[in-house]
Amino acid sequence: MQMRTEEGQIKDVNILDVTPENFIVPKGEEDCYHCRIEVKKFNQDTGERISKPRMQVFGKKFFESFGLHNLRKQGFTVDVMHDPNKWLQENEAKLEAEKQKKAEAGAKAKAEAAEAEKKAMKEAMKAEILAELKAEGLLATAEKLGRKSKETPEAKQDAPETNK
Repeated sequence: MQMRTEEGQIKDVNILDVTPENFIVPKGEEDCYHCRIEVKKFNQDTGERISKPRMQVFGKKFFESFGLHNLRKQGFTVDVMHDPNKWLQENEAKLEAEKQKKAEAGAKAKAEAAEAEKKAMKEAMKAEILAELKAEGLLATAEKLGRKSKETPEAKQDAPETNK
């Protein structure tokens, strides 16, 4: 079993030496109860411990409703190493900040997607209108209405110097 020392280092120790203060909760299991359970038995002649404790993970709902009660009824000694209720109280602000950050990122992504969709829709409408104008011949006549450059043969014929 691993535990955290006073200096913040992690070291392997016997399961009996682990306390709730130095117990390391595995990542992703913060919402479960972690308990050291054991039916204590000792050798009558020597007095040494025969039983071996073990770590058990329980779901929050089961443990709070009838899990703890049933374990004690069956003769188990239950030492709670990690209580998810305490963990939630301690990390409530952190969780709220994470939720807010995710919400802001989601809103930003949604706004960017809407902007891109709007831009794509405008481009599609523009292309459609241009295609309709070209099909009707209005776009080509609009180009002809402008001033002609002097280098084109049509412009040379229409120039005032040549029309005398």
